[in-house]
Amino acid sequence: MKKITSILLIIAFMFGLSGCFFDTENPFPYRGEYKELYTTAIYSIPDAEGYMHHGEGAYSSDIYIWEQDEYGRTLFSYCEDYGNQVFALVICQSYDEENVYFYPEVNYILTLIDSKYSYEGVEDDHLKNRTEEFYLEKKEKLKEANDWNKPLDETKYVSYSITDHKVFGEDIYSLSKEECNEILNEYTKTLNLDDSSNRPHRYNTVLQVDAEGKILHEIHGICQDYWIFLWVITDKEGNYDKENGVIVMYSKGYESRISFIYDASTILEFKNKNGWKY
Repeated sequence: MKKITSILLIIAFMFGLSGCFFDTENPFPYRGEYKELYTTAIYSIPDAEGYMHHGEGAYSSDIYIWEQDEYGRTLFSYCEDYGNQVFALVICQSYDEENVYFYPEVNYILTLIDSKYSYEGVEDDHLKNRTEEFYLEKKEKLKEANDWNKPLDETKYVSYSITDHKVFGEDIYSLSKEECNEILNEYTKTLNLDDSSNRPHRYNTVLQVDAEGKILHEIHGICQDYWIFLWVITDKEGNYDKENGVIVMYSKGYESRISFIYDASTILEFKNKNGWKY
């Protein structure tokens, strides 16, 4: 299908807009044919939501398989960014009928590719064509970090139950608006903005949960048209280390398309500082 130029002003947050547009108890499910690879992607990439969102509805994430090694590892491209800018390469170590297995924090690489088109209405092989150069450039680095063509090593795995949407279990602590504003205000003090609001919070969401119940949160705030995304690691009760528990992921003046990526090693270092357990 021919690409359709977007006639709307698209705010393309990393891998889509906030989940607040959906009923979080019944999120948009994946309807594609690679549920095991989908599960790998959404639990590997911290801020993956699991669907493409365009403001009024959603589409399933897109997956393209590049290759498999002799032990069954799969290297694939993944996209859930309706803004058609943020893409990932991901490696799944293995899967069975119930679970997927992968190496955390080293099994994905992100890229940001500028685009004036939305993802809707693209040709069938769009993801392959869009990420081929990225794949050719990064595949060897990703393979090396994931023991490509070496015997499987279960000691490095984490596992997740195969699913059609991202879930964390019950009674996961979510930061209040007041807590988010407090965290945002501590950061905005460093920006020296005039007449800055003391309530910049716009939304927040849970991204990941570790084996002991620590929680990785994302907080989005706007202060004088300054767009801010902070990630915070708390314990089960919402307590966090003010020195090491907050990382700035995006902080910039307003633009029509807001997309950002990050290096997995940065997230690994952040988690290690906060005692994250896999």
